[in-house]
Amino acid sequence: MRIIKQDSESTPEVSAPAKSRRPVRGSHLPLRQRRALKGSDLPEPVEEPVARVDKAAGPAADQSRRRGRPKAGPQTHPPRSGQGARHEEGVERKLRSGRDAARRHPVRGDKEREQRRPQPARKAAAGPQHFFVAGPRGLEQELARELAELGTEAVEAGSGGVRFTGEIAQAWKINLWSRLAIRVLQQVAHGHYKNEDDLYRAARELPWPEWFPLGRTIAVTTVAHRCPLKSLNFASLKIKDAVCDRFRDLTGARPDVDARTPDVPILLYLTEDSYTLYLDLTGEPLNRRGYRVQAAKAPLNENLAAGMLRLAGWTPKMPLLDPMMGGGTILLEAVLMALNIAPGLRRHFAFENLNSFDRVEWARLRKNAQAEQKEKRALPIYGCDIDPRMVHATETNLRAAGLLECVTLREADALEVEAPARVGVIVSNPPYGVRLEHEDMAAFYQGLGDNLKRRFAGWNAYLLSADVELAKHIGLKASRRTPLFNGPLECRLYEYRIVSGQMRRPRAPA
Repeated sequence: MRIIKQDSESTPEVSAPAKSRRPVRGSHLPLRQRRALKGSDLPEPVEEPVARVDKAAGPAADQSRRRGRPKAGPQTHPPRSGQGARHEEGVERKLRSGRDAARRHPVRGDKEREQRRPQPARKAAAGPQHFFVAGPRGLEQELARELAELGTEAVEAGSGGVRFTGEIAQAWKINLWSRLAIRVLQQVAHGHYKNEDDLYRAARELPWPEWFPLGRTIAVTTVAHRCPLKSLNFASLKIKDAVCDRFRDLTGARPDVDARTPDVPILLYLTEDSYTLYLDLTGEPLNRRGYRVQAAKAPLNENLAAGMLRLAGWTPKMPLLDPMMGGGTILLEAVLMALNIAPGLRRHFAFENLNSFDRVEWARLRKNAQAEQKEKRALPIYGCDIDPRMVHATETNLRAAGLLECVTLREADALEVEAPARVGVIVSNPPYGVRLEHEDMAAFYQGLGDNLKRRFAGWNAYLLSADVELAKHIGLKASRRTPLFNGPLECRLYEYRIVSGQMRRPRAPA
């Protein structure tokens, strides 16, 4: 502090320290940018005169200075003149002319930056689309008939599924009602490729933000047949990168990846020289109805069980028996068919996460499905198993579905069980060595054939087996053999028309 000389009789006044200058705007920038800012309309700080502290004013006046209260009235600064003013005017003219020129002639990259600004997702275009409905191998023709029954037009059965062209709402209906389908796929691109870069370029050109919003998670799965690429995982990665880069180009951000439960599953199918990109409208496979609570040791897929019932020609008025019911999958599918319960009512689907999803239309489809259900009642559907744990598992699954009262269950040996009616249909998935261990499978099949011959004359039996040799030991002549796949296992569905004293084949030597 400095001392101001006063008369010896007066009290000396002590001046407050001079207020420091405010930092100049842009002082942290390089010299060239600081020079460009000199034309700013912000005034430079002006040094304030040193004020004296009057002791008689008390501490209040000193506190007012420390807080830096603004003075009353407008704060003005003297205008600049001379060379400094002329320099500022010149800088301002250059900046103004530069801004005008930028508006008239955008520089390279402005259009690209404009496209990258976040934009709202657009509604997907309506109209006929191309779809592929995947199903169990061996049931393609039966799946095509089922889709036709649901009102699907232009149905074409192929290897591993069925193709059709139609509105997106029909694809929702198939997800809700199909008992045979595994998943419904919407085709979004098809073409030829030579390497992974071709796949990337093709996928990046697609309008992904028009199909689903940014907040949805994605995952890419690649399925191939005679594909020359070394790594399918790398092909999936290239498609994922293309989708994310397309989103980043149009919205400035990219979607997240969830490999386990994605909101929008994307499927890439590759052949030797062509590719097809699909949006998976299903998500979790359609055979996961949401009814099975307790699974058996060797469970049967629900869509395969429904296909076996259709191939058997079973109708709800016909008595049905599964003497080796396991977890009760065949029985449960039969009840759903008899009561006309849509198998997809208890679950959600991936198409609910897409821009094309119409909540009103989906609510209408669900409401119609609920209205078409029939009242629960006791049905001529019977099941038994020698294992009490399997009987308990079937009871648990049927109770969870609210359908236990519709089925008659009991613990019994398939080699000794009696026929519950004079005529009827047996549909069953007997144990076989690939799926379950058995001490003597040949003896088991022989005993099963003997019981069918002895107690089930007039019935038709449909038995699924993965072992052709073991099926020969049943001692009955199959009137039809239908190749089917239970997951990766290649099986045969054998049809036996049981007539007393006839159609008996000599047993193969042990």
